Amino acid sequence: MHKQCRNCGAQLPEDASFCPHCAQSQIERAEMKPPRLWRKKALYGLLSALVLIAAVLAVLLSHRPKTFEGGAYVVYQDQDGDYALLAAFHPSDIANNRPVGEKTVSLSTNEFSNMTVMFGVYQNGELADTDAFFEKVESCTLEASPNEGSALSLSEPTYNTNFLPAARESNITYSGQSGTNELTWTLKMKNGDTIRLKQTFAVIPLIHQVYTPEDTVLDTMEDLNALLERINEEVPADTIVDIYLPPVTYAGDLTMVSRAVNLYGNTDGSGRTVFTGTLSVNTDNPSNVMLFDLDFVGNGGTGLSATASVYMGGCSFSGWDIGAVALDGGMIGVERCVFQNNGVGFKYNTVVFHSFNDVFPYCTILDNDIGVQFARLQGTITIDFVGSVFSGNRIDIDNQAQYSIDTTRAIFQ
Repeated sequence: MHKQCRNCGAQLPEDASFCPHCAQSQIERAEMKPPRLWRKKALYGLLSALVLIAAVLAVLLSHRPKTFEGGAYVVYQDQDGDYALLAAFHPSDIANNRPVGEKTVSLSTNEFSNMTVMFGVYQNGELADTDAFFEKVESCTLEASPNEGSALSLSEPTYNTNFLPAARESNITYSGQSGTNELTWTLKMKNGDTIRLKQTFAVIPLIHQVYTPEDTVLDTMEDLNALLERINEEVPADTIVDIYLPPVTYAGDLTMVSRAVNLYGNTDGSGRTVFTGTLSVNTDNPSNVMLFDLDFVGNGGTGLSATASVYMGGCSFSGWDIGAVALDGGMIGVERCVFQNNGVGFKYNTVVFHSFNDVFPYCTILDNDIGVQFARLQGTITIDFVGSVFSGNRIDIDNQAQYSIDTTRAIFQ
């Protein structure tokens, strides 16, 4: 078959792609249309809009309120940088940037006690300006959960110079039946952010083993020492031991080593319980020795020496070189006690202790060479001598350690 040249009309083979006569191509060319530029513009516009939307979202999200939550340590970030918040149970932990997330104490089921919880704020590894930080804070609260039956009572968080360098502190009142609770500090910031720190506070109820003159021979110091030996052998370590003593005089020294017991003097009006030797408390289990209504009558020497935690109420000390002394490892809390005719009535000579009493209340300190002596004592918590009476002492308070004390509510005669 043949075809004609598209240009000169010459006869050409059917499959010829050009004409040998006029040299013109025989291939039909498709018309080329110019590109539709609006599609590219639309695509570029869409991409630009997406970029703008992403930028706006980034700005909005960066200013969206955030929640900073953790255990006893949380890092908070705002426009001024990073802040480290830590929760603890003692000012020394705040001062040493040492968060404490758990605390376990033991208490008798029918007793009540107090515990202070607190938190501090650091910035760039240094304690932050508390006032400047709290300019950013809308509210600060502390809650306990599950706190069944309101087993814990929490005071409103406040700034208290007695607990420096803590930024805020709260006092917890608890009983032996308070159980285990989670404490949650919540800070609502003025920019909408929320900060939460959490601690666990557990109270283990204690079992008591009671000894009385009706069921146990307690007439002499030998009897009392024999009972202490039997307690060490027979009574579980987690049991609180209460010994109620008769109105007798115990001659000789008594030492509590490792195992603590509580001593209760006679109060039925038939006479007092008297110790004429030194009572040395060197215990570590449980943490406190309780002494009530005992009279320590000496002829020189020391009436009570403690390298562990002791609390005493209604006791008296007379005739000693040193009535009672807290040594390294120990602390003695007092209430309603009498210190009379001693060289030194009461002496602080400790820088290592596990408990602390910030009051020296309603005591009578009279006719001593030195009523109360602060030889060594560290810390920033002020001791309040509320209701205590000083009379006839050569020196009422010898504060060699220059410790912080408050005598505005004491009575000096």
